[in-house]
Amino acid sequence: MHIRSSVMRASVLAALSLGVSAASFAQDTTRTSQQRIRVTKQSQGEVDLRARSDSMMRADSLRRADSLRADSVARLERMRQDSIAAVERARADSIAAIERARADSIARIEAARRDSIARADSILAAEQLRREQMRNRYLFNGSGWYIGLAGGTARPRDDFEELGYGNGFNVAVPIGWHVPNHLLGMRLDLGYSQFNGSSFTTGGAVPSTISNPDPRVLSASLNATMRFPVTPSRMTALYLVGGGGLYHFRNFGRTSSLSGLLGNDVLDPNDEVNNERTKNKFGWNFGGGIDFGVGPASIFLESRIENVIADRGDDVDLADFFGNRSNSVRWLPIVLGVTFR
Repeated sequence: MHIRSSVMRASVLAALSLGVSAASFAQDTTRTSQQRIRVTKQSQGEVDLRARSDSMMRADSLRRADSLRADSVARLERMRQDSIAAVERARADSIAAIERARADSIARIEAARRDSIARADSILAAEQLRREQMRNRYLFNGSGWYIGLAGGTARPRDDFEELGYGNGFNVAVPIGWHVPNHLLGMRLDLGYSQFNGSSFTTGGAVPSTISNPDPRVLSASLNATMRFPVTPSRMTALYLVGGGGLYHFRNFGRTSSLSGLLGNDVLDPNDEVNNERTKNKFGWNFGGGIDFGVGPASIFLESRIENVIADRGDDVDLADFFGNRSNSVRWLPIVLGVTFR
């Protein structure tokens, strides 16, 4: 717009200048033509040649004035056309510059959009690769399933301890499903416990000493788990576990105190019907622990109370022999183990 205004101002000034010059020249020519030409006659009746010369000069002046006026008009027209062309070129250049700037802006925005998409795709591909690599590191591809192995001590409690049994050991194999971001899970616990048997002196009118073998217990229990993460990464958590299952007792001896606690007739060791060599009992367990995630594995420390229901009938002679005892066999395993997901 500044270019257009400058060109138009120059055109107007030039037109005014040429118009003033043409008007001044026309006024001079008019004054000359209006002067009276003196005609004098020569002798013998002939017209003076100077008057003719003045007429010719006046005609030439008029032709020159017309020519100058036509030239001025032509120049003004050319200047107007040039001004219009210059304005049009400036307008076209401005439009072209604006269009180039718009096209460049669109191109930059499009390039930025493609770069953003490429970066997002790259980040997504990297994340997918990382997750795939993490899944490949896991035994069960991070599906939530796990299996483990643990070992530790098994400590008899209450009547089980009082009847002549000491600390032994426990081996456990947990097989379960628990997604790290979920509260609840399920677990099958396979266990093996062995206790140290020692002598026990009975009560009654004639006390006697019983030698207790080392009993063994095989167990399988189905438990529910509840996990409570304690770190932002959710790799370390406290958890609760509890449920019920079947307990298989063996190698306890027909006349042992544990045999009587489980329902055998220890007062008549020759009774084959009431003196079984093995016993299957139902029970429940409850406890908790803490696990520390280490990549695809977890290290855990756990303790539970195992409670087996003896399910034996009242036997007055047995009570007199062993004293009044509860209807439960309890022990406390404390284990340290590792699980693989």
